[in-house]
Amino acid sequence: METIDLIEGVVTMNEKKRRCGITDVLLLVLNLIFFVGIQTVFAPCEARPDGSWMTCHWAGQALIGIAAALLAIAVMHLVIPRTQVKIGLSLAVIPVSVLAFAVPDHLIDLCMMEMMHCHTVMEPAVTVLSLLNVLLAAADIYVYQKGENG
Repeated sequence: METIDLIEGVVTMNEKKRRCGITDVLLLVLNLIFFVGIQTVFAPCEARPDGSWMTCHWAGQALIGIAAALLAIAVMHLVIPRTQVKIGLSLAVIPVSVLAFAVPDHLIDLCMMEMMHCHTVMEPAVTVLSLLNVLLAAADIYVYQKGENG
């Protein structure tokens, strides 16, 4: 028998409670947007006419890998029911998000012209998504610590 309490965010299956909080879902949605976005709308500049790539392409490639890791962490965070594991996964999101923040134009150079797509779209999008990830992970840690201690 399955019962769902939407206000509490608790799903009861066979008398076992499985917490699925709003931060779990938000982490998944945010990182899904990051993963899909970095390959589509937030992607770096296109290839040159001769087929070679600009330096921002490599920043985009690194960000695809980072976004995939963040998405995998978010999926595990949603699926795994243990509070301590969720806190650990949220703690893992923070340095990975800081790495994502640092990649474009800090660790890997972007194009020389400031009006290129990598400067006007990719870098601001990655900055916002990375900061939201850090804030959401910190909020998630706070919520789970409070729930465990309170």
